[in-house]
This record gives sequence, C-alpha cells and structure tokens, in this order.
Amino acid sequence: MNHKKITTSILEIFSRLSEKELNPCLTHSQSEEGFSHFLGFNPIETFQFKGKEEFQKELEKFTTKHSKKGHKIMGYFSYDLGHLLHQIKQTSKDDLKLPDIYLQAFDNWLEDGKIHFTDPTFPENIKSILKRKPAPTKKYKSTNFQPTISKTQYSQAYSQIKKHIKEGDIYQINLTHRLEAKTDIPAKELLLKTAKQNPVDFLAYIEGPDFEIISASPERFIKIEKGRIETCPVKGTRPRGKTEKEDEQMVKELIESEKEAAELNMITDLLRNDIGKVSKPGSVKVEDHRLLSKCPTVWHTYSRITGKLQKNIKPIEALISMLSGGSITGCPKKRAMKIIDNLEPTARSVYTGVIGIINPNQDLDFNIAIRTIIKKDKKLYLQVGGGIVLDSENKAEYEETLQKAASFMKIL
Repeated sequence: MNHKKITTSILEIFSRLSEKELNPCLTHSQSEEGFSHFLGFNPIETFQFKGKEEFQKELEKFTTKHSKKGHKIMGYFSYDLGHLLHQIKQTSKDDLKLPDIYLQAFDNWLEDGKIHFTDPTFPENIKSILKRKPAPTKKYKSTNFQPTISKTQYSQAYSQIKKHIKEGDIYQINLTHRLEAKTDIPAKELLLKTAKQNPVDFLAYIEGPDFEIISASPERFIKIEKGRIETCPVKGTRPRGKTEKEDEQMVKELIESEKEAAELNMITDLLRNDIGKVSKPGSVKVEDHRLLSKCPTVWHTYSRITGKLQKNIKPIEALISMLSGGSITGCPKKRAMKIIDNLEPTARSVYTGVIGIINPNQDLDFNIAIRTIIKKDKKLYLQVGGGIVLDSENKAEYEETLQKAASFMKIL
C-alpha cells in the first residue's frame, strides 16, 4: 500500500465527484473525538446479506480477506439484523427492503490527509477530480418531512409501553416513528447540506445500488483500537434555547432531571454488561458519566465506557455480539426489541443500526445510525424517537422526537 499527502478536505473532494466515481462512501467529524475523515469510491468488492440463514462465516471470510490485502471496509449493519441475532420473529413491515448488512471494500481511498492506493494512477485521478468545478446550484422541488403516523397512533403505542413498564416487563424502551419527504435533490448534495446544518462527530454517507444513506449522528456505538473498546451511549435530551440565557436554562434542566439521569444510568449499565461479555475480566470501566453533547437543535447527555478486548475475540465479533445497540432498544434488550417490533408498524432498516469503518488491521469505529436519512428514488425516510421510562410524559416525548428532526427540516 502506497501513501501520498493531500491538503484538500474530504468534503471538498466529495463535492466534485461525478458518476464516474461509483458507490462513494464517506465519514467525517467536526472534532478529533469522532470519525476519521475518509472517502472511498469504486469499491473492489461488496458484501451484502439479507435473510434468516447464518452469515457470520461469510462475513468473517470477507473481512479477513480484505484485511490481509490491506484494504479498507466501510458500510452498515441494520437494526433489523438484531432480530436474527436474538432469535426474535420480526412482524413489522420491511417496506424499504434494504440489505441487513452492506459493506464495501476499497483498495484506494483518502483518509486524514493521505491518499492510500494500490493503483499508481489513483493520485492523478484525485488531481483530475479537484480540477472539476463544483456542480452549479439548482432549484429543486421538495416536500418537507411529515410524520407517517398520527399523534393518536403515537399515544396508543406510548400507552402500551407505559403498561409494560408498570407490569415490570421492561424498565426503559426506545419508541420511534417515521417521517417522510420527497425531493429532486441528489443524495450527494443532501449530504453536503446535512454537513452544514449538522456539525457532528459521526457524519457518514453510503451509496448502494438503489439507495443512499446520509447519517449525521452524535453517538458512537463502538470503537475498538489496539484492543481497547469504547462505547458512548447517549440518553437525555433538551431542546436548544433561542437565546444564550435560554440555552443555559435548558442545560440546567437536563442536568438536574432525575428522569434523564435514571434513563442514562439504565443504558450505561446495559452497555457495560454488553462490553463485559467480550472484555477481559475487571477491565470494564465507566470512564465518564453524564457528559454534555451540544447538537444543532438539542442538548444530550452521554457516558463513556471502556474495556480491554479478550485476545480470542476479533473486533468484528465483538461488534456483532453487541447488536442491536442498547441505547436504541431498551432494557432488558431482547424484551424491549420484541415490544418495539409489535408497536412500530415498519422495520427500522439502517436507522438505529450502526455505520462505520473496519481498518486493515481489523480495528473499527461505528456510530449509532440516528439522525439518519434513507433515500430511495425521490423519497426520503427519516426516523426519530426517544427513550421512555416510568416518569416520561407523552406530550414531552413526542415533542422531543420532532426537536431531533428539526435540523433536517432546513436542508430541503
């Protein structure tokens, strides 16, 4: 593998891609805490999975082969893959019909100021891309995001959840609902608009055969680097204030809320247990608890949990063992997933799955795919939700879901 330095930003190069650059994939971060700045296109091989049969041997074969060749892998694992892993019969309608796993391997890519290549013509190809003028801005037709279920339908599902909590079935659950929009805007332009409106640490773009994924997530699911595992569950939300004083008041409310603290505590314990299954005994620690995350339209709190990976477990095995993510299922996980499947009319697909990168040395970094748009043809699908506990209030929870979608309302 050869390397050359480059000073142009990943987003600048991405903005000049044409149809010659097939199936581009991107990750980006507003800080050093998040994703690397990665761009790949013209993948050398794609791994897709959808079904009920065993997939792990084929997945390991794919990742091991490309690791040995020094290739980079980028893609996603859907939320719905969790049904197979936890042996839950899925009843929600899978109307989008995307793969449950979609990974692309690259032998030429750009990352963090370097061109990585096996093809000696690749650096010249990048130079020629940079000589192109950015696509001219056009006016496009769009209809903005609208909920696909009514407040009454949300309230009915919410009431069922409260009943389950009172009966002791679950302690906490993540209830979500879908918004839909239509647009002529190309997916790449949507990514660039999203990047401006959502300066997050886990921005991602995936272009598949008949779909595109645009994710602006504030939440890391799992990072494994040199045997160290890190997960950062997000729970607890308040809207951003319109003034500095109002913003400070929202932060104060969030920090002082016993309900929000309890919710984060439950999910922190769940993720600590998930990490514990693949970590060396005694190595799991809650490094930070109730840290603040500042997003464009909301404030969040999150924890940072770390552990040391057992030597006999590969990073990809650890990732699979933790699906679906506890912060977007509930506690206990399997029971919460069964209830979610009964209450949410459509399958989540990529939403609340995980998106990220597998490095040539098999280290990896994946987000939780929240604040994520799925684009198929001219239709956009954006799902939003929140954690519900015993102290939650129906109206406040519903409004919180719309606050999370607010930054996406501006991109159309």
